[in-house]
Amino acid sequence: MMRINKFIARSGYTSRRKSDELIKNGLVKVNYKIIKEPGIDVKENDLVEVDGQILEIEDKFYLKLYKPVGFITSNFDPYNDKDLNNLLDLDKRFFAAGRLDKDSEGLLIITNDGDFTNEIIHPSKKLDKTYIVKVSKLLTNKEIRLFEEGLDIGNGEVTSDSKIVLIDKKTKKYKVTIHQGYNRQIRRMFEYFSSTVINLKRISIGPIQLSDMKPYERRKFTAKELEFVKQVMG
Repeated sequence: MMRINKFIARSGYTSRRKSDELIKNGLVKVNYKIIKEPGIDVKENDLVEVDGQILEIEDKFYLKLYKPVGFITSNFDPYNDKDLNNLLDLDKRFFAAGRLDKDSEGLLIITNDGDFTNEIIHPSKKLDKTYIVKVSKLLTNKEIRLFEEGLDIGNGEVTSDSKIVLIDKKTKKYKVTIHQGYNRQIRRMFEYFSSTVINLKRISIGPIQLSDMKPYERRKFTAKELEFVKQVMG
């Protein structure tokens, strides 16, 4: 026996939070009957449907992927011919835990665990994400201080505290650590100071490291990395 929202989440369809919304909207059936109570329990042999799709519990999986430049982090987009399905030949439901824009490269976490995804991308978790960033113009000491304290980057979005370290003055490369996830956030932060990002590579999400991976490469989480999943899920 398990709660219906947990069953839907473990099937890989969506997270428990979003499962509750589906239930309240009358899109979930158990044994052909619409249910609207998120708290009901289902048995192993119950037939569970969401919006006409029969669900089965899937084993959770967690992969690291080196996304190359030019690919989007959606599974399918009719306006882009380079999406996650072009990078990953998986015969199961999956999605990226967090975004990385088309012009950026580096670490993506690929999973079918919606609850884990929601935990690591939620702003309240303040999970560090670190990037190597090559720019057109170096920042002054004053600009670096403002960068780290927080910037109004428009659209009502204000960045919180971050960390920026110059790692190569000649090639104008910085290591930047943030824990938010606004659209194209780091690019917009540098644009605030009239500096254009030429290349952006994510090298870590929390303790999950890109390490020596190459573009297009994928790897299963190690035992140590799976311990991080357990910590996140409590």
